[in-house]
Amino acid sequence: MQERRKFRRTQAKEKASLESKEGKPHEGTLVDISPSGMRIVSESNIRLGSQLSGKFKILPNSGHFYVLGEVAWIKPAGKDQPQGANEVGIKFSKVSTIPIN
Repeated sequence: MQERRKFRRTQAKEKASLESKEGKPHEGTLVDISPSGMRIVSESNIRLGSQLSGKFKILPNSGHFYVLGEVAWIKPAGKDQPQGANEVGIKFSKVSTIPIN
């Protein structure tokens, strides 16, 4: 099978704080990340197509990254995750090391 991703993904396990365009907060755990997007596991009710902004760290001792993006896909999380959790794919429209307004 041919790989469709343009960028290699880096594994991570850090908290991600996200907020919908309407101001609703969403918390999750970063699973992997690339220059074009990230995958998180979240128990929040995040909807497909939602516009999100957020911040996270790739490594515990590094500074925050700030992002704008859209929920590209959602699927149930694996059995090793909390009941009702979902994996959420977010495609970035902007990434910065300073807060994005």
